Amino acid sequence: MTAFGDQPDFRLTGFEWSMRLAAADLPLSGRETIDGRENVASFGRDWTNLGILVAELVGAPLDRVSDLRLVPSDIAEHLSAAEGKLLRSMMRLETAERLDGEEICRRMDDVVLAITAEAAGREAKSAIALRLGRNSKLAEIIRGVSDNDIEMADEQSQMEFIQADLSAEPYFVRVRQKPDDEPSYALLGQAMTYWLTPFRVAESSEAADWEFATCERAQRGRLPSDWVEGSVALEWSSLDLVDSRAARESFPRRRGKVARWSDYIGQAEPKQSKKTDLDRMHGAFSLLLALEMAYAAADVFPVEVPARSVRAPSGESYTLTVSSRYDRARAGLSDALALEAPAVRLTKMLESDDLVQQEGSWILTETGELGDHTDETEWRFLDRSEAEARERLRFDGASAAEATSIAYLSPPGMAGQLAQFRRRRKALKVLREHTELLRMLTDPRSRIDDSHDPLNEKEARFKELDESKKGALREILSTVPLFFLQGPPGVGKTFLVGDIVKRRFEDDPSTRMLLSAQSNAAIDHLMKEIQSIFSDGSGVTPVMVRARPADDDPSDTDLEIDRQADRHLQALAKSQLVAEASSGLQQKVIALARAREDQQGGGRSRRRNRMNAEGRAFEGMILRSANLVFATTNSAAVERLIEERSLFDWTIVEEAGKATGGELLSPLLLSYRRLMIGDHKQLPPYNVERMTRLLSAPDKVKAAVGAAQELISRHLKDAGLDELFDEIEDDSDDFGRLCSQTLSILTMFESMVEEEFARKARSRREFRPIARRLEEQYRMHPAIAKIVSDCFYGGDLSTNTKKAEEYRTRKPPLTLSTGGSIPDAPIVFVDMPFVRAAKGYRGGEKAPPWSNPDEVKAALAVLTNLRAQDGSKPSLAVLSPYREQVRSLRDAINAKTAGLAHLSSFKPAVGDGEFCGTVDSFQGDQADIVLISLVRNNGHGAPAKALGFLRDNRRMNVLLSRAKWRLVVIGSLEFYRNVVDVAEGLPESDIGFMKKFLGALDAAKNDGDAQIVSWSQLRGASA
Repeated sequence: MTAFGDQPDFRLTGFEWSMRLAAADLPLSGRETIDGRENVASFGRDWTNLGILVAELVGAPLDRVSDLRLVPSDIAEHLSAAEGKLLRSMMRLETAERLDGEEICRRMDDVVLAITAEAAGREAKSAIALRLGRNSKLAEIIRGVSDNDIEMADEQSQMEFIQADLSAEPYFVRVRQKPDDEPSYALLGQAMTYWLTPFRVAESSEAADWEFATCERAQRGRLPSDWVEGSVALEWSSLDLVDSRAARESFPRRRGKVARWSDYIGQAEPKQSKKTDLDRMHGAFSLLLALEMAYAAADVFPVEVPARSVRAPSGESYTLTVSSRYDRARAGLSDALALEAPAVRLTKMLESDDLVQQEGSWILTETGELGDHTDETEWRFLDRSEAEARERLRFDGASAAEATSIAYLSPPGMAGQLAQFRRRRKALKVLREHTELLRMLTDPRSRIDDSHDPLNEKEARFKELDESKKGALREILSTVPLFFLQGPPGVGKTFLVGDIVKRRFEDDPSTRMLLSAQSNAAIDHLMKEIQSIFSDGSGVTPVMVRARPADDDPSDTDLEIDRQADRHLQALAKSQLVAEASSGLQQKVIALARAREDQQGGGRSRRRNRMNAEGRAFEGMILRSANLVFATTNSAAVERLIEERSLFDWTIVEEAGKATGGELLSPLLLSYRRLMIGDHKQLPPYNVERMTRLLSAPDKVKAAVGAAQELISRHLKDAGLDELFDEIEDDSDDFGRLCSQTLSILTMFESMVEEEFARKARSRREFRPIARRLEEQYRMHPAIAKIVSDCFYGGDLSTNTKKAEEYRTRKPPLTLSTGGSIPDAPIVFVDMPFVRAAKGYRGGEKAPPWSNPDEVKAALAVLTNLRAQDGSKPSLAVLSPYREQVRSLRDAINAKTAGLAHLSSFKPAVGDGEFCGTVDSFQGDQADIVLISLVRNNGHGAPAKALGFLRDNRRMNVLLSRAKWRLVVIGSLEFYRNVVDVAEGLPESDIGFMKKFLGALDAAKNDGDAQIVSWSQLRGASA
C-alpha cells in the first residue's frame, strides 16, 4: 500500500477496497519543516521512527546500526545477526521486499525461536537432585535391587545404576493411589519407580519449587496401572541427574535455565479432567473424520504386479495385469470395520455398474498409505479372468508401470475424497479457535437472541403464504444465531429460501449470503429459484456467483465465477473509473481484460489452466465481494473463503439432513447467522447406516481407528487427529461418551431438530423455538400426499386447499390406459403373485444383485398403455431401490423402442435425459407420473431378510413422494402382508413403514383414490 518514500501516503478504505492516493506529478512546494527536517507523514517514516525507538530500547547504538560497513552481528555484542538485520530493515537502511506489520511480527517470531533454540541447546534439561550415600532410603532400595552388590557409601555406583535404569524408556507419571488422595509424581525406570517432590533449598524460607525435582525414595518395579492417571514419555537425554549436594550449590545459578517439571505435570494431568464440553465437541468432529479416513483407507486394495506393463499394439497405451494379494494390515482394518475382505470388495467394485465408480481412473501406487502420491500411475479397468486358480485383473493406461510384488490400487474418486479430507482437516483447525460455533453446537440454545429484523405482516406477499410458512418466516427472521427448518416433500422449502433472500436484499442491498448444499444438484435447483426472483429487474439485483471447478460444471451457467469475472472485468475496463486512472493502471486492466477475452474460445477448462495470477486474483475478489455465493459444502471455494477469514451476513444450507456434521461444518464457519433446511425423514447422509453401527460399539471404533492409524499418510493428519489417536491408545474412560457425541454429529441436523421438537413436546411453558416443520404441501395429488403423510409424518402433512382443488378438478396431463385395462386413478398398485403361495409361479426376486424380471415385464405393460394428453409433455420417472433392477428396466425400455415410441411425448425426469433411476439419484426431484418397482418377493421368514431396503423408511419416503399426478407401484401385497403378520409375532422386529403403507393403501382404495390391478389381469390386457 505504500512506496516507502518520503512522499506523503494516504489510503481511502471501504468495505472491500483500499486505494492508495498519491499526489499528481506536480512540483511540491511550501513543505513545513521542524528542526530542519521536512514534516512529512508517511508509512515509511513511521517504520523508521519505530526502528529508532526499538534500537534505543534494546541498547543498539544508532551510529553502529547506521554503519553498513559493520555486519549485523557486530552492531552490539548482545544482538544476533537476525536482530540487526531486522532493525536496519525497519529503519530502511537495507532494502526489504515487504515491510508491514505481518512481516515484522513474522521476523520477530523467528528471532524469538532462534534465541529459544540457542538457550535449549546450552541447557534445557530437567534436573533431578538425588539423595544418595549413607542414611539414604534411595541407596537402600538400590542396594536391594542390585542383590546387595552396590555398597551404601558408593555414591558413584548408585548414580550409574540410576542412569542405566532410566536410559531406556523413562516415563513421568501422575499417581493417585486412592480417589481422595492428592496426586503425587514419579519417574518410571526399567527396574524401579523414583518418587519426585519439588526442590527446596536447605535453610531457606523459599517454598519448594518444581524448577528442580528431588528424589529421596524409590521402590522396586513399576506401579499398578490403575494408580497412574497420566504419563509423559521422556527422552533420556533431557534428564540431568545430580546429587543433592551439587544441586544445592548449582541451583541459584541454574534457575530459569532448566526445563521446569511443572510443564510435565500439566501434560500428565488426566485428559478427562482437562477436557471441556468444547474440547469434546471438537473431538467428536475429529473422530468422525478419522473414521471416514479409515473407510477410505480400507478402499486402498493390495495387489501384486507379476510383470511389467506391456505396450499395446497401437503403441499409444500400456496393458497391466494385477492380482489381489493378502495384506495383514488391510485385512485387519477390513475386519475392524466389519467389511468384506479386500479382494472380495475389489472384485465387486470392478463389476459394479455404479456410474460413480466407473468414471475416472484407478490409481496404482507402490505405497499403501492413504494420501501418499508416491510413484502413482493411472489405469482404466478392462476385464477380469482366472488363470492358475488366481483372479487376473487387466487395465490399460497411458504410462508404463514397473513389475513389483507389492502395489496398491485406489478406486476412481479417491482424489476427490482426499481433497475433501484436507478441506475438512483445515476446517477442524479453524473450529478449534471458533469458540462461538463450538458453543452453539454444544448447546444450540445457549445464545439464542432476537435479531430485530423487520417483517411487514400486512403486505400482500406475506398474507399469501400458508400458515406454516408464516410462522416459519417470523421465527427465522427474528432468531439468531441458528435456526432449523424441516421441510417434508413438496412444502416449498426452496420457495421460502427465495423469499428470505429477497426480503434481506430489500432491507439491505449490501447483504452477503452463502447458499450451500451437499450436492451440486441441490445447489443448481436453489440457484434457479433465486435467479427467478430477481429476473423481473425490479429493485437492486445482487451480484451472484456459482463457485465450482470448471471440470465440475455440466451446465456452464452465466453465474459461474469465471464468467462473472469476465463480465465485471470487461465492464471495469470500459468504466470511467479506469479512464481516469493512471496510464499504468489503465494498461494493466485493459491488458488483463483482453487476455481473458482472447482465451474464451478454448472453453472454461482450457481457459482456467492458462489463466495468469492476475486473473485468478480478480476471480478471488469477485468471490469475496459477491452478494450471493452458491457453493457445495465441501467445495474449494468454501475452503478458500475460510482461509481468507471471509464472513457472510447469513449462511443457508439446503438438504442439511443429507449431510454429515463434518460436511456441514465448513459453511457454518463462514457466518454468525445460520439457517439449516432439510428433512431427516428422507435420504440420510451417504453410508450413515454402517457408520452408525460402528459408533454404537466403542471397542470396535478403537480397533478401527487403531488399525487405520498406520495406513493414513502424515500428510492427512494434524495435531487434532494425532491427539485423537493418542487418546484411543490411552484407553480413556471418556471414549464411550466421545463415540456417543460423534454419533449425534454424524446426523447433526436430525439430532438437533429432534431434540428441539422433543423439548417443545415435554415443556409446559413457552420458549423461543429454533426449529419448525413446514406442514402444507403443493407438489402431490392429495391422495398421494395422504399416504406419505400417514406413513412418515404422523398424519400432519396436509395439501394446500387451492392445490388440492386443482388436482381434483383439472384434467391430468396423462392417462394410464388407452383401453381401460388400467384404472386411471391417482394411485395404482400392480399386484404380483406371492412367490411362496402362488401355485406354479416361478417369478419373484433374483439373488443379489437384486432384480425381478416379472416386475420389469409389468413395468413395460404399464408404459405401453401410458399416453400424454392434449399435446402436453408430462415428465416420467421409473424408479427402484435396487440398481440392478434399474439397469434391467433401462435395458428393457431401450430394447422395446417400437412398442414404446409414444414415450417420446414424455420428458425424462431422471438426470442425463433418463427415464430410469435409483431412489438415491432422485431425492429433490419430481415427475408427473412415477412408476416404482419394489423388487422384493421371496419366502424368507425373517422380516429383515425378506424386505431388505423396503424396511428403510427414508428411502421409501423418497420413492412415494416424487409423483405429482399419478403413482404406480409394482409389488406383491400378499408377500408384504405375510411379512407384517410374521413381524407382529416378533416384538424385536422392525418392519419399517410397511404396515402403515398397507393400511394407507387400503384407506385410499376405500376412498376411490387407489386401484389394485393383478399381474394376471394386466398381462392379459397387454397380450
